[in-house]
Amino acid sequence: MSKLTLLGIGAGVALAASTVPWARAAQFEDRFRYDRDAVDKFPPHEMSLDLFGTYATRNRYGVDGDFGGGGAGFNYFFTRYLGIGADSYVEEWKAPYRVNGSLILRYPLQAQNMSGVAPYIFGGGGREMKYLIQWTYHGGGGVEFRFNRYTGIFGDARRVFSDLSSSLDYTLVRGGLRLSF
Repeated sequence: MSKLTLLGIGAGVALAASTVPWARAAQFEDRFRYDRDAVDKFPPHEMSLDLFGTYATRNRYGVDGDFGGGGAGFNYFFTRYLGIGADSYVEEWKAPYRVNGSLILRYPLQAQNMSGVAPYIFGGGGREMKYLIQWTYHGGGGVEFRFNRYTGIFGDARRVFSDLSSSLDYTLVRGGLRLSF
């Protein structure tokens, strides 16, 4: 490489480094800090992304047992208390083959020592589009703990009911990370 090319690369790196929004980087770090004194960790008009692990009592073929997996979801809360959600989970890391939608009711606790805790209940339905092609319905509940307005962890359980047969009903337990926007 010529000296002129190295000088150009060095100047480009220096220019890029000088324009990095360090203030935004600090704000990003704040997303993962615990903020005990935050005024409202559960605001209205909030969107969130869920990344979670799962445990189910039945697999995608309808076989009883203990099965793990993972999934992702997206939620939107119209108010502090009422929201909707969509999620998908799989036992194998291929394209998702089930989609669920839920109505969510949460109750953020306001006591000083409980700030950041919100129990919730939810119910809805979904569709499995591969293996056992069926409509499903579910209901359950859980709890979320927020470190700050943007980051929390959650755990919940639901009972899933099949439209094909009650012998295909199962329990699903989820636990994971919730990132709010």
